[in-house]
Amino acid sequence: MKSFKAKLFIALFTLTVGMDWTVLAQDSAARRAAEPAVDSGNLRAFIALARSDLKTEKTAIIAQNIWFTEDEAFAFWPLHSEYNVALNKLLDQRLVLLGDYAATYKDMTDDEATTLANKVFDWEKKRTDLKRTWFKKFSKVVPAKKAAQFFQIENQINTALDLQLAAALPLIR
Repeated sequence: MKSFKAKLFIALFTLTVGMDWTVLAQDSAARRAAEPAVDSGNLRAFIALARSDLKTEKTAIIAQNIWFTEDEAFAFWPLHSEYNVALNKLLDQRLVLLGDYAATYKDMTDDEATTLANKVFDWEKKRTDLKRTWFKKFSKVVPAKKAAQFFQIENQINTALDLQLAAALPLIR
């Protein structure tokens, strides 16, 4: 687990150090003028790259940090692949939300903001529901403690990704 924590710390530290803290001192008009436009193609590419790189990395991190017996591994990894398919479908829904955001953030109305916020809240609920459903499935093939360890690792990785994604998105104008 140390190596994963070290990687996560380095990623978060790099994000923090790489931030231009002088932006906080600028007035909001100057920040808006300097904001890069959201490119939905770049967002898709970022997410696709993150998925492919992370699939390999996550598998290695899980294997290094959760000690499965041979029987547990035999049952866990195919189920893990099914979980990733379900998770990617959910992440595709988030990509649609990001596209909606990219198309409207510069001149979003209050009604559009309310609609988008509610869609995001609904998506977050689906994400939680997905984890609950799959925790039950994983707990049938490995001990609950190992299923919890898996979701602990999964949550750490997803939190880091969510932070990178959120940092890339400009605020609503």
